Amino acid sequence: MSAADHWSEWLRGRRDGGNERQRSTSLKRLESIRDRVLDFAEPLTGAAVLDIGSGDGLIGLAALDRVGPQGSVTFCDISAPLLEHAREAVRALDKLDQARFVLARAEDLAGIPDASVDVASTRSVLIYVADKQHAFDELYRVLVPDGRISLFEPINRLMFPEPEDRFWGYHVAAVADLAGKVKDAFAHLEHADAATMMDFDERDLFAMARRAGFASIHLELHTNLITGRPGIEAPSLETLLESSPHPLAPTLRETVEQALDTVEQARFLSCLGTALKRNDSQLLWVAAFLVAHKTTSQ
Repeated sequence: MSAADHWSEWLRGRRDGGNERQRSTSLKRLESIRDRVLDFAEPLTGAAVLDIGSGDGLIGLAALDRVGPQGSVTFCDISAPLLEHAREAVRALDKLDQARFVLARAEDLAGIPDASVDVASTRSVLIYVADKQHAFDELYRVLVPDGRISLFEPINRLMFPEPEDRFWGYHVAAVADLAGKVKDAFAHLEHADAATMMDFDERDLFAMARRAGFASIHLELHTNLITGRPGIEAPSLETLLESSPHPLAPTLRETVEQALDTVEQARFLSCLGTALKRNDSQLLWVAAFLVAHKTTSQ
């Protein structure tokens, strides 16, 4: 993997293998998550919103529409290139006067004053944070009294490991031994920080919110076993090879080349390619939505 900004590299390329059609498909799938995070955060008219881990602006840009002319959105991310990307997107909307851009980590929001925002949101951010409790403490600190957080986090601990006959959800029973080698290689090659993706579940999120001081907390756990990809065309094998499952992981091509010899690669990719063409997948998807209020009656 490149030593450059892997967050920006992944969101703007490696997540979708650099394929614009696949990127459009991915963003369409994320829209329902974005909308639910913002729905939980309502009312937003006139609100000061902090979007932590704003990435390419999925939530923050939509929040700008919801807060109206009297509201504001602070885009916060650890990636300077992604913040610049968000700035240009906001500039195109002619709403720079309603936006602020802060380079910071979720567990260290030093650039955000105490009790300065009405709503804080995140999507798939705490999953990459080692000190998640400190992140919740920071969320609590920056909220005004009666402010609220609205979060979405995948619960990887309940999704992995995959069955031996599945690889990224696709049926590969005929080469299960090779799929195992590739899975092991991913675990070996991904960044050490990826351990934070498996060190919590929904009960931990609820407990950390409570310890931070939030007294009104609602958590929804969504567990879905999805067979096939209804209404979604599977990516091509080439696109999949240029993709990586998360910002701290290598691409599939890099991993396969590391894990398998040339004969094994041909067998594995032939089987995977057939599963893609058949849309022969069964994917377990587990995620939590959490909304919590910083109440004044404590």
